[in-house]
Amino acid sequence: RGLIEKNGYPFENHTVQTKDGYILEIHRIPHGRNSSGNTGPPVLFVPGYLCSSADWVNMGPENSLGFILADKGYDVWLANYRGTRFQQIGEYDLPTFMNYILNVTKQEKLFYIGHSQGTTSYFALTSAKSEYNDKIRLSINLAPVAYCSHMTSFVNLFVIFKIPIAIYTALTQNYELLGYNSNTAKLGEIFCQDGAITQGLCVAGYYLFGGYSPDQINKTRLPVILTNTPAGSAIRQGQHYGQLITTGKFQKYDYGKIKNLEIYGQPTPPQYNLSKITAPVAIYVGDRDIYAKKEDTDKTAAEISNLVVYRYIEGFSHLDVIWGIDAPSVIFNDILEQMGQY
Repeated sequence: RGLIEKNGYPFENHTVQTKDGYILEIHRIPHGRNSSGNTGPPVLFVPGYLCSSADWVNMGPENSLGFILADKGYDVWLANYRGTRFQQIGEYDLPTFMNYILNVTKQEKLFYIGHSQGTTSYFALTSAKSEYNDKIRLSINLAPVAYCSHMTSFVNLFVIFKIPIAIYTALTQNYELLGYNSNTAKLGEIFCQDGAITQGLCVAGYYLFGGYSPDQINKTRLPVILTNTPAGSAIRQGQHYGQLITTGKFQKYDYGKIKNLEIYGQPTPPQYNLSKITAPVAIYVGDRDIYAKKEDTDKTAAEISNLVVYRYIEGFSHLDVIWGIDAPSVIFNDILEQMGQY
């Protein structure tokens, strides 16, 4: 809210309840700074793993996709989902968000923009519940993750330490990973600001989590990023990605044979069928992405039947597709052009 109002945009806070009882927030920017309040088509933004709705507005008005679209007359909705598996986000949270937004705006369709896990959830929803394709004008998938057997990021630790992590969660009943902490924000402001001798450590941490891309990192904005990230997620989410890395499949969570039979009616988890996604799909991914590797995104793209854009961007990492210095000129302008056609 602070980020939105401070920059002179209108802010509305909406709460929704999912079918299984979760209360979730969506932050709305109904129009831009200089508009009289005529609201254009709705756009649902869904963030990545360990992230929040702030991701889309933390680079200032000229460089944040959320603000840019609001100023272009779109009705911007920034979602915050539960801290759990993308399977449940796709099954419960996204349908709730979509139905709520379409109901409030009296529109039949919306634009969907997801980053990282926000794309995984989208693919899970639209491949499993095909009727939701009819509610989408176009989906923009930034650094998409479906198949991920070539991933080389911290998420691979869920594969390497699979058993110790399972023992830890069983003993402690602590299922949250890197939860939001206001102290992290304070430390970020002190140690990561321009002129701080420790800023280099913050940059190294950014590369570790996002991939090495020295030409795209906006060091000045690091304190702002760290005010809202990490926003926490479920350890089980990482475990699910770990399963996808190991199996090379894009499938539902594997509970083990007995529980799989009980939940899915089969001993192995069902696979998501990407060819069932009929709404238009645009993909943007960087060649320095350590999560969405080319071999995997190629496989994902090949299975999607209505792929309208697949852009592979040189010098961009996993986080640069939303925060990179050149993201507005290289990616956001193209997104605006695509959205104009739908």
